[in-house]
Formats: sequence, structure tokens, C-alpha cells
Amino acid sequence: MMWTLRIVLITVLCVGACSCVRAQQPFDLDPTFRAEFDDWYVSSILPQPAGKVIISGQFTFPGGEPLEFTGIARLNADGSWDPSFEHSQLGRGKLTAWTDRFYVASTQAVRRVFLDGTNDDGYHLGTVQIPYFLSLQGGDYHVYPDGRVLMSGAHQVNYPDSNWVGIYNLIWFTNEGYLDTTRAPRMGDGVIDRFKELPDGKFICTGPMSVFEGQPTSNIFRVHDDGSFDPSFSTGTNWGQAFSYLPLPDGRCYVAGLFTMADAVDTLQVVRLMPDGSLDPTFNNYLRFGIAPPIVNPWGLGFPGSLNWLDDGRIIVAGTFQDVDGESRGHICVIDTSGQLLDDYFVGAGCGFHTYQGLTIAGIENLLFTDDSMCYIWGEYHGYSDGTTNDPDQRFVTRLYGPDFGMGVEQRPRNMDWQLVPNPTSSFATLRLEQIPRNATVVVRDALGREMLRHAVLNYTTTLSVQDLGDGMYTVELLDAGQRLGVQRLVVQH
Repeated sequence: MMWTLRIVLITVLCVGACSCVRAQQPFDLDPTFRAEFDDWYVSSILPQPAGKVIISGQFTFPGGEPLEFTGIARLNADGSWDPSFEHSQLGRGKLTAWTDRFYVASTQAVRRVFLDGTNDDGYHLGTVQIPYFLSLQGGDYHVYPDGRVLMSGAHQVNYPDSNWVGIYNLIWFTNEGYLDTTRAPRMGDGVIDRFKELPDGKFICTGPMSVFEGQPTSNIFRVHDDGSFDPSFSTGTNWGQAFSYLPLPDGRCYVAGLFTMADAVDTLQVVRLMPDGSLDPTFNNYLRFGIAPPIVNPWGLGFPGSLNWLDDGRIIVAGTFQDVDGESRGHICVIDTSGQLLDDYFVGAGCGFHTYQGLTIAGIENLLFTDDSMCYIWGEYHGYSDGTTNDPDQRFVTRLYGPDFGMGVEQRPRNMDWQLVPNPTSSFATLRLEQIPRNATVVVRDALGREMLRHAVLNYTTTLSVQDLGDGMYTVELLDAGQRLGVQRLVVQH
């Protein structure tokens, strides 16, 4: 599921280490963290307490035999291999935290694993043959708060009692990993490679598809929360696919990938779609992400593979590209809400290439902010420069000093699952809890840590009115009798 269109890319790191002492700036390199393996790639990470990091992908640790890849492992706070974690081949794709366990994508399905690396034998999808279902071609997955999973791809379902017989592209599973016979699987004439839940509960999907649920569609389309086709959304994408989505609360959505649309004059890489799927004319939909010789591909274009919010509506774009609109960038950059390249961060920064079995490879798969205001990037590379400090010994996972978001971001308390939707928002955000703490309070703070809103939590859902707050990034803190249970980031964008 990772690196669907894996390409190669060279970035020359020509900036030497600075000899002067300076204060740490956002996205400065943390040289105390170095992964110690040389092959092949990291597709996803899951930060843990005390600075440890669970990683997935394909990698060989020192002392291992060549080509004997590990799929899941854990790194210590300095990036070294943690042998106390049971590394395995249970999966090598996307990691998703869930209570005291996590989900991981395997080649064809999804598995659930405990935080010590041992398999959750009570979860059956992907580890044993289950009734009515046979996994074929993997895609993406979504985890609901109660542990149910919606999985995409192309898989065989044989449940004659409901007339579900054939190859399906969206399939629901119970929190024990069995086929959910209460939810109708959905069928098209291709494969759904990636999909993402939108603020209203719908899903935006991508994959080679011309018909879905009996209706004509294109390579980027939208479905309702039950998987039924949404005909009110039409992109006209006739080639390529999306790699990443970043939805807005008003129904628009940023999309990164490599694709063409019927009404577009050129190949598209990062766009903003209107609620009906058309291109947003107020956004620069023709931002060019380029590559350069000696690395070439048939399209002559780079691949922006991930989109993440920075603050104030600015967006971090990462992937496999060397320049953006002709300006040098090492696989990572920042754009504004109009689609213009910014010089705020990552100028002169980026990762270097490595060669694996004669293949030259470089690229950043994604990035993640942690609750202690750090930032991890990961992908396929040897060496990383933050524009001032060049560390050629960086490998596949790199830790940076992130912007100070105040109380931290996206931290979920163990045994207390909660959601904040929609996010980003322009008016209201709803806090959803699986259980209600005895004396719960929710507090919204701005980037400086100042309290902007406070609200008692009395029900499983609590609505926060944020329409009077300015655009920017806020932290939403959940308290129980004054004790912090967790913090999540909230983007307000009018």
C-alpha cells in the first residue's frame, strides 16, 4: 500500500554543518537520534512513551542476513534497535494506534498487535482464514473508535445469505476481525488503493475505477458513510491516483498525487477540490513538483505523497521531488492556502539518496508531530540536512524539533479514546467520548497556551463553538478533576 508508484530521486546535500551556536529553530535536526539500518524503507511510524518509536516497512538491522527483512520493529529514544520488542513480519504498512494495541497493514489485509510486538490472537483478519472472506489485493484501512475496520483493495466475499458473492472494494470487519455481516460490502470494477474519512463521515477514495456500485465514476470519487456511491461529487479524473487528502470543514479538500482531469490543461499534483469535486479556481492547482536527471520517470514529474497542517492554514507537502515551481526543495516544502510555495521552512533542507540493488532511491513518505513538540519524518533516504546541519548518517527515520504548539498535539490517552470532529473547522467542533470521566472538562488554548474556551463535559458528545476564534492552530485539552487525560490539535480556518 505504501509507495504505490515508487520512483527514485537524488538530492545533493551541499550545506555543511554550522560551527556557530544558535537557538533551536522549528524543524532543526535532532542529531541525537539516528536509526542504525541501511535498507530499505520505512512506511509508517508510531511514537511511544520515553521517545521510543514503533516502525513498519522493510528493513534489515545490523547482524541480520541480507534480504531478511523485518516488517515491524521498535527503536529506542536514540534510534537504536530495541530488542525487547518482538520484531516480526506481521505487517509493513500503515500503523494506527488503538487503546493498548495498534493496527498494521500487511500486504493483503490488516493485523492487530500489542505494544510489545506480539500478535493479538483475538483478532482474526489477516492471520487466519475467516468465514465468507478471502483477502486478495490490499489497499487502505480505517479504524473506528470501537475497533471495527473498513478495508479497501479488491477482495473476495462469499456470503450467499445476503447475495454478497464476488470481488468487493470496501468491506467492513468486526472488532474481532470477522466479516461484518450487518454492513453491505461495496463493489466496483477496479481497486480502491487509498481512502480517507471526511468531516461529515463520508469517504474520499482513489484507484483505477470506471464503475462503482453500478454507476460511472472516475479515479477519485466519494462515497457515503455506508459505502454507497455519492453522485454529487465528480472529479473527472481519467488517469493516475491520489496519495494523500487534507479535508476542510466546508466540504473542500486538498488532494496530492499525480493525475489528470477532463477539464484540466495539464497533469495535476496538488489541488484543492470544491465540494462537488471540481477544481477550486481560487487555488493554484498547477504547482509543479519536479525531478531532475539522472533520475527520470515517464512523466518527468515528482510525486507529492503527503499533506499535513502546519499552522494558520499552511500545509507541509512531502514526497519524492527535488524542486517546486523551479525552486530547489529536498522532498519537503510549505505552501499557503492559495497554493503558493513559501520560504518559511525547509529551504536548503532535505534528504539524500541511497542505492539499493542498483536502484537509486530517495523520498520522504510522511511526517508526524508528537505531544512533546517534536516532529518525525520517515521514508527512503540516507542523510538529512535541515539547511544548516548536514548529518549524512541519518537513516529512514529522522527526528526534528517541531514548532511549539503549546501543550502538545494529537496525544490520545491510553484507555480513553476520543475524537474531535470536524478538524479543521470554521464554526463548531464536537468532542466524542467512548466513556465519560467523572469530573471532565475540555479547555481550548491558543498557540501561546492561553485559555480561550472552557466547557464542562457532561455527555458522550460535547460541542465547542469556535467561530469567534481567529484562524490558526489550537490545542484541545481533556481534563478529569484537573488531571490531563490528553491533548489534540485543532485547526480553525474560516
